[in-house]
Amino acid sequence: MRIITILIILLVGAAILCAGCTQAPEPVQPQATTGVPAQTVTTAPATIVPTPISQASVSGNTITIKNFVFTPQTMTVKAGSIVRWENKDTSPHRIIFIDKEGRDTTIDSSVLSSTQAWSQKFDKPGTYPYYCKIHPEMTGTVIVE
Repeated sequence: MRIITILIILLVGAAILCAGCTQAPEPVQPQATTGVPAQTVTTAPATIVPTPISQASVSGNTITIKNFVFTPQTMTVKAGSIVRWENKDTSPHRIIFIDKEGRDTTIDSSVLSSTQAWSQKFDKPGTYPYYCKIHPEMTGTVIVE
C-alpha cells in the first residue's frame, strides 16, 4: 500500500511539472539589425494561412524555395511591401524570423508543403533575417527601405 501511495504522489508531481511546461513563451518582435532603431513586422491578415502557389502572386517580391535554397537569398523592398515565399521543393519548409540576438520571433509561416506559399507585410524599415526551422542551414534576409 505504501508503494502505491508513493507512485501516486510521483505521478501527480510529474503531471504538475508537465502542465507548467506547456505555456507559450512571451512573443518576441523582430528587431532591426542595422543602425536603424528596432522595428516590428506586421502580418498581412489575408495571408497568415499557407496558400497554393497558383493564387495571386506579389509582383517582383517573390522568394522561391527550391533545392533547399531561398532565391533570392536577400531581397530589398520598400516599406509597406508584401513579400511572398513559394515552396517549389518536394520537402516542407517553415520560415521563422529572428531578432538581433538570433532568437526566434513570433513571425512564423507554419509548415509550407510543396506548392504552398506564404506572405508577410513589412511596414517599417530595417533588416529582417529569417531561416527555415526544418532546415536551419537555409537562411535569408529581407531589407526594408
